[in-house]
Amino acid sequence: MTIVVLTVALIPIMQIAPFGVRNARNIERLTHCVFLAQVKVDEIRNRAIDSYTNGGAGYDESATAFSSPYATYKYTVADNEAADIKNITVTVWYDEDGDGTVDSYSEAWREDEASVVLDTRVADRG
Repeated sequence: MTIVVLTVALIPIMQIAPFGVRNARNIERLTHCVFLAQVKVDEIRNRAIDSYTNGGAGYDESATAFSSPYATYKYTVADNEAADIKNITVTVWYDEDGDGTVDSYSEAWREDEASVVLDTRVADRG
């Protein structure tokens, strides 16, 4: 009887374990995405003065990998290239399948790729 009870109790627990591991991995990846996106936004803000003094050059960047150890994380930067207030969008994602695009659902991995989008505005106060 004890073996039957243990078997019935252990089967649901064994089915929950992979779900918890997958969620922990996704949370870690999302945390890295947020951190890397904030670093990229801060970098762009620091270059904003140069941009305005050089004629308002844009910040557009296509899918680019971060340096090691975050080489599997990619980012894009989009700039509306306005003269007075720039709207800059930074997208960071963990590129599981290596295709250089943010996938909302990856068949190979059977889940969404972790991604974060940060918008910021930079104004010319000069």
